[in-house]
Amino acid sequence: MKTFRSLREQYPEFVYKAYHMDRMGDMYKITYDFEIPGLAEFHPTWEFPVFREVNEGILSQLIFHLGMAESISYYKCVCPEQIRVLCGGLNQEQIAWWKKLYHYGLGEFMYKNNINVSMNDLMDIVCEQEYPGVIHDEASYEGCLVPVGGGKDSIVSLCLLKDKQWPVTTYHINYGSAIKEVIDAYDYKKGDYYAKRTLCANMLKLNEEGYLNGHTPFSAIVAFSAVVAAYLSGNQYITLSNETSANEATVRGTNVNHQYSKSIEFENDFIWYVQQITDSDIHYFSLLRPWSEIQIARQFAKYTEFHSIFRSCNVGSKEGVWCANCSKCLFVYIILLPFLDEGELEEIFGENLLNKESFDKDFRELTGILENKPFECVGTRSEVLASLLYYIEMGGKSLLTERYEQEILYIASPLPPMLKNYVEANNLPDAFAELLKGR
Repeated sequence: MKTFRSLREQYPEFVYKAYHMDRMGDMYKITYDFEIPGLAEFHPTWEFPVFREVNEGILSQLIFHLGMAESISYYKCVCPEQIRVLCGGLNQEQIAWWKKLYHYGLGEFMYKNNINVSMNDLMDIVCEQEYPGVIHDEASYEGCLVPVGGGKDSIVSLCLLKDKQWPVTTYHINYGSAIKEVIDAYDYKKGDYYAKRTLCANMLKLNEEGYLNGHTPFSAIVAFSAVVAAYLSGNQYITLSNETSANEATVRGTNVNHQYSKSIEFENDFIWYVQQITDSDIHYFSLLRPWSEIQIARQFAKYTEFHSIFRSCNVGSKEGVWCANCSKCLFVYIILLPFLDEGELEEIFGENLLNKESFDKDFRELTGILENKPFECVGTRSEVLASLLYYIEMGGKSLLTERYEQEILYIASPLPPMLKNYVEANNLPDAFAELLKGR
């Protein structure tokens, strides 16, 4: 049996050996060389379009740090005690930064694999090169690079920016059906930036063979790749769509959070980290951070042209469908209840999800009747309850709300006060804050 302790003993080292930048016309192809000695080599790739000519010294450093984030997916196969970095330099503060990201970003992975290890004991990071210092960037930037995933949150960001006529370039990693439909329907963009990421087949093979596997902080990879994309496209603001609800722990009473790399804590840490690479005039922040999921749902309900094409379901988004069987589908259904009538919701999802017996456990997890939330990108327990309370007060009836009506009535708070919140713990430049205040 492959266990955390036995694998670490057998494979004590992970090596970040090299990265290669190959210019191919108007494209950079990036190849990383990772190795777990005695087990496997890994060679994941990225492709980034070139919208303008850039300083390859700065680009090389951005690519190196993206590789540090990419390495997490491969490291987790056996979780070695040492990461040896041969192709770039990190100072002690940066090493501490990576140890924190590994520990909290792999929090769900460790929880599900029954791994109990402290941040300091998870791994050491050893670099064979010196930290190069902050590189000066003389280039100028303008406009917003907006990551698009095909769900309601990025649609709200896109439409808010359109309202105030901010220049928008959409950004996405690999194409899915929902992403393409949203981007095609958004008629305001000045451009679309498409990065291609390819996982190494050797890692997928190890997963099939029973080596350690689980959730990794994908949004951290999005963050580092978005800086590369902003640099190559000349966009000043990387405008995320992460909300304040992402800060809530998935496992109650712990730091285990499925959405750690969408949290304000990660956002603050990442802003600091990029400043250790370059003084470039590129700024990373989440436009929707002052709002909760329930506020985003209210705003999204106004954008009717996107109701038939948005897909927040991770299972079905690539094919452009709602699976109608996962906790994410149930959450989105519930959070939209106060703002769309049940007929429209059933048209979107294909059925009334609150009448499905199979959702009983997911319902109890989302509402906090059970201790832990689903390991998905879902909102807080309190806003789920508020949405259901509103539905009940408006005369709504369903299998699950009638079954758990007493629990909902006992612990839920009213919806209206939640719709007025504006969370000040955010990194929005003043001009962007005006897009959210007063709505």
